[in-house]
Amino acid sequence: MNSQHFDLIRVTIFRVFRRVSILLYFWVLLAPQLQAAEPAFIRESIRARGMGNAFTAAANDEMLLFYNPAALRSVYYNIYQIAGFNTTYNENITKLGNSSSGFSTIGSLAGKNIHNEIDIGFLSHVNSRFGWSLFTNSFVDIKIRNPIIPYLETKAYAQTGIAGGMAWSFLDFQLDLGLGVKLVQRSGIDTKLHIFDEGIIEFTEDQKTTKLEKKFASKAALAPDAGLIYHFDSYHNMEPKVAFSLQNIGGLDFKGAGKVPMTMNIGVSTESELNGFDFILAADYRDLINSQKLVSEGNIITTRNIKLGAEMGWHRLFNGHHFVSLRVGRNGPYNSVGWSLNLFGFKIDFAKYSQEIGGYGGELEDKRTSIQMSTIF
Repeated sequence: MNSQHFDLIRVTIFRVFRRVSILLYFWVLLAPQLQAAEPAFIRESIRARGMGNAFTAAANDEMLLFYNPAALRSVYYNIYQIAGFNTTYNENITKLGNSSSGFSTIGSLAGKNIHNEIDIGFLSHVNSRFGWSLFTNSFVDIKIRNPIIPYLETKAYAQTGIAGGMAWSFLDFQLDLGLGVKLVQRSGIDTKLHIFDEGIIEFTEDQKTTKLEKKFASKAALAPDAGLIYHFDSYHNMEPKVAFSLQNIGGLDFKGAGKVPMTMNIGVSTESELNGFDFILAADYRDLINSQKLVSEGNIITTRNIKLGAEMGWHRLFNGHHFVSLRVGRNGPYNSVGWSLNLFGFKIDFAKYSQEIGGYGGELEDKRTSIQMSTIF
């Protein structure tokens, strides 16, 4: 993605943000306070979202490099993704589009957020030894807060990057070790702005540069990944696995465009086959060292980091995916569902899930939908 593309995305994001801010200028000052937070990430799998994001041990497809590089040893096909496009949006996006009154809609969104992701993966390849994934995506998340005077907390960026990795097996193929790396160029903004801030309300057309525009940053960051998977071979037709991964070791710091901290994850999964159907059961605990700062003070763990998932697939094809797959999961305190239809190279994925954006599990649910279309051979 060239600099002109980044500039166009930046200007578009700024104009949308500016119009929302003008509406908020006239909004009453009595909306509830919200302490919101959610995990930062580079990319997430639509398949994994349908499984509650329990993917540390269960990963075995072209998105595994964003969960656990050791999972390369669980790939039994040469998988080539020519191109894949997906979008994710939350319920508040549809409210904005359906409402005839902008002022009443913005008022109803007090204490909530507006969320949209667009992701494109291309020329990606994984096999049982190594793999890579090229991608470009954009992310917009605007939280509407109001402790005393209304303000917005926004993450809006576009990024392009590459992820790659290699894996090896030891102890008679029972222990898998994987190493990976991500290199990402991001341009965007991650900041809090009050609606009376001079940088928001100065919106005349002859204003060449505002404070808001000056907050935009563009920076590249690199971080390695590492993972382990141990297979218990003594259980017939179960294939239980225990997995451990370190994602984004050292963290990815994009300065004004946000940060993605290192996370330490553990997971377990089983795979079974019965009369042509394949079944996966999986469970994860994400972010053991609380790098994302999601565990409430005084607690050791949080239910929002517990992920549970199940998948049933029928008739695995040459590209490593099933002809039809159905998924259910539990992403912290919320349920998720998903499905895939794999038409001999053209694949459609769908997931409906919820993300916790409050201060603790079960406080504030943000309902989201993900849709993906891709060509995979």
